[in-house]
Amino acid sequence: MLDSIRLLGKHSFIYGLGSLLNNLLGFILIPIYTRYLVPSDYGILSLLIATSGIASMIAQLGLGTALFREVIYKESDEVTVESTAFYFLIGESSLFFGVLIIFSPQLSGLIFSSLDYAHLLRLIFLTCLLSMFNVIVMARLRIHEQSALFAMLSVASFLVGAVLNIYFIVILERGVEGLITAGLILAALSAVVCMVLFVRYLRLTFSISVLRNMLAFGVPLVPANLSSLVMTSADLYFLQYYSTTAELGLYSLGYKIGMVMNLAVQAVQQAWPAQMFVIAKSPNAEHQFAKILTYYLVILGFVGVALSVLAREFLIIMTTPEFYRAYTVVALVALSYLLYGVRFITNISLPIQNKMKYMPPIIMSAAALNLGLNYLLIPRYGMMGAAWATVISYLVLVVINGAVNLHFWYIPYEYGRILKVVLAWGLIYGGSLLVQTSNHWLDCGIKLLLLATYPFLLYTLCFYEKQELDNFVRLLRTGIHHLK
Repeated sequence: MLDSIRLLGKHSFIYGLGSLLNNLLGFILIPIYTRYLVPSDYGILSLLIATSGIASMIAQLGLGTALFREVIYKESDEVTVESTAFYFLIGESSLFFGVLIIFSPQLSGLIFSSLDYAHLLRLIFLTCLLSMFNVIVMARLRIHEQSALFAMLSVASFLVGAVLNIYFIVILERGVEGLITAGLILAALSAVVCMVLFVRYLRLTFSISVLRNMLAFGVPLVPANLSSLVMTSADLYFLQYYSTTAELGLYSLGYKIGMVMNLAVQAVQQAWPAQMFVIAKSPNAEHQFAKILTYYLVILGFVGVALSVLAREFLIIMTTPEFYRAYTVVALVALSYLLYGVRFITNISLPIQNKMKYMPPIIMSAAALNLGLNYLLIPRYGMMGAAWATVISYLVLVVINGAVNLHFWYIPYEYGRILKVVLAWGLIYGGSLLVQTSNHWLDCGIKLLLLATYPFLLYTLCFYEKQELDNFVRLLRTGIHHLK
């Protein structure tokens, strides 16, 4: 079991490093963005990015995930699977995004109540099309657990993206249009690099039966994944309609900080499919799955608590006063992403037993709840209503999805230990709310000390098992021995 956890941790760390660097761009440039953009610009940018995410999700048809099952679990011929998936995806997505580009003026009127953003939508859809060249290549790297190469590509993307973003927004002062243009150039360069890496594995072969199997697995994921995306993006459109673009911009900035939690969640998600199918074949799979969820919450829960505790000081130090209020939504956003990760990592029996037909109604029900809550809460409470709507929806999703998965394959999760972890989070976050001096740097220092009590709080709550403590002592002694 420890080998599986170590392997998952290793690849999660490297995938997380790659994703972190790739997405860290927005965080590093926050001091620049908040001086060259106003809150309303943030709102427009967030709607464009959300629209691209929804369009890309539909275009992929779940093929990226279907590759894992077809190659690892069913052990189909890898060359045939990858070539078939690549040719189909490029052809289908070219048609799909071509239609969206043609109807960009109509979409601009629908989303922004103005035709002024049609050209930005065209750039976004072209960027999405170019990103399709990366889907199969990145899935192949994860199947072969080439996490180092994955991270190297992400580092290169980060560095080039940083240069392009600074050039377009600071030197050329192109604002939102400059950021979208920079993203398009980066997507084109990434597509070229990925094709150079992938072309040697590509063959002139196409299997209808393999495509049918992948679509049977992947297509049910589309409404499910799309519903998940709706749960994190619908509030943006509601805020645009029921509130102001400036309020939307503040919410988007708070969301950007909370999305650090999503980077950690995505790191595990990228490593998890390959590990999940391997663990499922082991004789003590249930025990391993239960332990992994507990450790997942211990580690990623701390990331969420740290974000929530330090969000206010971060914004005060890094931005201008008109953006400070964004900190109020960070804790709820971080909790939402943590819950999303729990849903993902406990979704075991449905993909393994190929019962994916149950996923769409589960997630679509949660998405419908989210839409209803957004409609009820946002007109009255603005961005806080949007944040609460997301948290409640994800909590309901975790409960329903977990119950269905346990029905088909019971996993003895460690509910008692999980409750102790949640209690530790609450004590630290509640304590941080009492810290408010006249010096923001002092507040930050006190809160960092408060966060440092996390492992000791868990010990006080009798969370650790004897074997875990023994392993920790052994690792500590080994480290001290090496230092000597």
